[in-house]
Amino acid sequence: MTTSLDPAPPPTTAAPRHRWRDAALLGGALPFVLVALARSTAFAEGDTYWQITTGAEVLARRTTALVEDDSWNAAGTPWHPNSWGYDVLVDLAWRLGGWAGLGWFTVLTVSLVGVAVVVVGRRLGAAAPALAVVSTLAVVPLTAWLSARPQTVSYAALVLLVGLAARVLLGTGRRSALLGAAGLVGLTALWVNLHLAALGGFAAVAGGVGLAVLAGPVRTAVRERRWRDVAGQLVRPAVVVGAVGLGCLASPLGTGIVAAAGHTADESTALIDEWAPLWRAKPVLAMTWVAAALCLAVLVLAWRRAAAADRVPGWLPCWVGAVAVLVIGGVTAARFSPMAVLVALPAVAAVLPAVTPGRVPRLVRRLSWALPVAIGATVVAVALTSPGSFGRPGPLFPTAATVAAIPDGCRVLNEYDEGGLLTLLRGQDGVLVSADGRNDVYGMPALLATERLMDGADGALDTLTAAGVGCLLLTPDRPLVAQAVAAGWAVTARDDARVLLVAP
Repeated sequence: MTTSLDPAPPPTTAAPRHRWRDAALLGGALPFVLVALARSTAFAEGDTYWQITTGAEVLARRTTALVEDDSWNAAGTPWHPNSWGYDVLVDLAWRLGGWAGLGWFTVLTVSLVGVAVVVVGRRLGAAAPALAVVSTLAVVPLTAWLSARPQTVSYAALVLLVGLAARVLLGTGRRSALLGAAGLVGLTALWVNLHLAALGGFAAVAGGVGLAVLAGPVRTAVRERRWRDVAGQLVRPAVVVGAVGLGCLASPLGTGIVAAAGHTADESTALIDEWAPLWRAKPVLAMTWVAAALCLAVLVLAWRRAAAADRVPGWLPCWVGAVAVLVIGGVTAARFSPMAVLVALPAVAAVLPAVTPGRVPRLVRRLSWALPVAIGATVVAVALTSPGSFGRPGPLFPTAATVAAIPDGCRVLNEYDEGGLLTLLRGQDGVLVSADGRNDVYGMPALLATERLMDGADGALDTLTAAGVGCLLLTPDRPLVAQAVAAGWAVTARDDARVLLVAP
């Protein structure tokens, strides 16, 4: 059984009496908006802070070829930010609104993910209630991934890219191919300058296009050895993949993007949770992969049922291929699993009526109100209990008073996630950190070495003294804290998350 690459029939227009309901649900994007508000109230993303200072540096120096000068551990190291465009945007949000600006920037970027899911889902024929229910269920494992980080922008771009690639692949005529290719190049070029994760988009599109080609007319032409027809059928798929590949090269790194991505991966696997393979992933990360695998199973089931009726929509093989590539990627690195879930959501919502019993659509319509309302009530409750925390560092970070207590010009041995915050708030005072989340700058050997120091390795205090380190900002249970106190280091500040010690 082969599939047709003819365009899927246009989605039916909802009855006027349902339009107000769809509008109230924001077409299905409401769960993402609510999660965005929750994440902005309980801010827990440490990388955002060094991205703010990086964006300011890019604007000041008018180049993306930078030299590390915020730390004592890697001073003088040349580096290139892998999200320079995003860094500039988050810096502008900080300049315009401070903590509140950072909070609203988070709301905007996370909400854009929901908008992308809705736009593509509606194009595939998914109803707003189905999108609302599927999205609400999906944001449970995705909440940890949705925050003020360049990956969030990548999620929205990836969903749109796969949707546009499928549309161009199913199109007809030279004009649609040229316009579609231009759109793919433009979208990918924008994405790669916001975040180098655009390479993941290339892999997903290539996988989707490849499966669509193998499942479509090319399969029949190969069996019948009609090679001229095969060549003709491959032109448009080659245009789609080539356009996305060309867009990936439209960054200051050019062809160096592949080496840069490989370097980041190499320096991340051993220490960074989201780069961990599935067998080492934390439960919440493994749960995201399971959700992605379930989404893929739903799409495969829908394909089989549609094939049995000889009514496979042309876009379905493309989606199955794209999601499958990302699910496989999630086995080796957890960060690909949320990408797989988000790409799958529009398609899962579209095929939901075909893979569920007849009574389910009525249940979906009811849940489309109940689930977002439940999440909304939770978000409002959180917001009302801590209205002053909007956009501000959450309880996992040291307080402003603790950060302010660091002496000017001090070299600090700090926990990995908070270096960016220290640089943002105290960098102008000459405070230098040991690390700030840029593992590709410091290198895994240096990061592991500082971890050993914090864990009280033999001679740790002597090593720090030789490096000119005069401050420790660590969690109270670090063995080095007890060693420092015994050696006469003074505790000058303390909060629920950190203790600050200054050398005698």
